Amino acid sequence: MAHHEPVPPRPRHGEHAHRQPSTDVGLTEQISSLHAETIAAVEQQQTLAVEARRLLIAALHEGVICRPGCEDALTAWGLEPLPQRWTVSAAGHLSYTREHTDHDEARQQACFGVPAELGLLRFPMAAYPRQVIDVTPVPKESDGRPGTGRFRITVAVAVWTWVTATRATDAINAARTAVESELPGLAAVGINLTGLTWQGAEGSDDIPLDEPDTDPRPAVASVVPPADVDDPAAATTARDAAVRALADLRHRIRTRAIRALADDELCGDYQRIAVRVDQFLVDLGLDALPWAHHVTVVVDLTLPAGEGTAVDACDTARNTMRAATVGYPDETRPWTADGWPRPEHATIDQDGWRMPWRHEYEMWLRDQATPADATAAAEAVVRADLTRVLANVDHLLPTVTVHVEGVGVDRYLDPDRD
Repeated sequence: MAHHEPVPPRPRHGEHAHRQPSTDVGLTEQISSLHAETIAAVEQQQTLAVEARRLLIAALHEGVICRPGCEDALTAWGLEPLPQRWTVSAAGHLSYTREHTDHDEARQQACFGVPAELGLLRFPMAAYPRQVIDVTPVPKESDGRPGTGRFRITVAVAVWTWVTATRATDAINAARTAVESELPGLAAVGINLTGLTWQGAEGSDDIPLDEPDTDPRPAVASVVPPADVDDPAAATTARDAAVRALADLRHRIRTRAIRALADDELCGDYQRIAVRVDQFLVDLGLDALPWAHHVTVVVDLTLPAGEGTAVDACDTARNTMRAATVGYPDETRPWTADGWPRPEHATIDQDGWRMPWRHEYEMWLRDQATPADATAAAEAVVRADLTRVLANVDHLLPTVTVHVEGVGVDRYLDPDRD
C-alpha cells in the first residue's frame, strides 16, 4: 500500500496561513522605542541643565544672588562651574628686525621693550623681555635711516593674556588658540613668536558682567545608546537610568531653589524674590511654588491672674499663654503667635486679678479659594488652638479679629516637601 503524507488543513476563509506575528519585528520595535525614550530623557536633561545654569548666572549678574550661593547651586546640581576671568602665562622666543645705531643700542633696547605691533592684536596680550638671546646684523634696506643698521633680535619673553573660561585647562586652551591665531599676521610683518610653553592660569573672583559665558562644554554628558544594542533588558536599564537622572536633576534644582528662598539667601523683599524664584521654576518646566493667603488674627481675651501685685498678675498671664506662643511654624502649628498683657485695663476683686491679654497670630493658609474662606479657616484655627491651651482656664474671649493681608508665595516653604 502506498504511503501518503498527511495534508495540513486548508485555512478557512478570512484566515491567514501564518497568524503569529514575527517576534523579531516586535522586539526591534520595543528596543527602538526604548532607545527613543532614553534619547528624549537625555536631551531634556541637557536642555534643563543649560537653561538652569543660564538663568542662575543671569540672577548673579543682576545681584539677586551672591557668587558663593551661585557656585553652591551649580555644584549641587552637578552643572558646569561659573566662568572666570583667567590670567594665562606662557614663555617663548620673540624675534624681530629693527634699526639701531649700533649693536649695543640694539641689545640695550631689546632688554626693555617689544615691538608695538604686539599691542595691536585683536585680543589683550602682554609680552615682557626676560633675556636677550641674540642680536645679529642683517643687510640694510635702501630706504633706511642714515647712520643706522638693521639687526635681527631674538629675546626670551614672558607672555600674559586674559580669557574667560570655567576651568584652568579650558583657559589655557582658549589662550593658546587665541595666540596661535595671531601668529601668521605677526609673521607677515616680520615678527615671530615661537617656542611657546604654556605655564599656568590664575582665576579671579569675578567675571565681567558684559561678557557672555562662552563655555563650549555641554552641561550634561551626551550619552546616547548605540543603535546596535539588541538586548531589551539593557535597553530598559538605559531608559530607566536616563529617566531617573532627569527626575533627580529636577528635584535637586527645585530643592535648592526653595532652600535659598526659605533660608533668606536671596537679596531683596521676600515676595518679590519669591515671585522671581517661582518664575525661574516655571520657566524650567517645573511646578510653581505653593501660594497662600497671608492672614493675621488679633485676639483680645481676659485671663484669671491670681493674687499679689500687678506685676505678679502679668507674670501669671504670661505663664498661662506660653503654650500658645510660637516662634517659628512647624507641622503641628503652622503659624507664629505671640502676645502681651495689658495691665492698664486689669481689674481685681475677691477672686484675684483679671488680666486683659492681646495675642496675635500670623499664618499663611494654602488651599483657600477666596479671602472669605481664608478668614473663616484662620478664625477656626485660632479658636481651636486657644481652646486647647485654655482648656482648664476660666477665661473670656470677647473678640477675634481676622485680617487677610494678601495672597502670595507661602512664606514658610519646606524644601523636602514643596
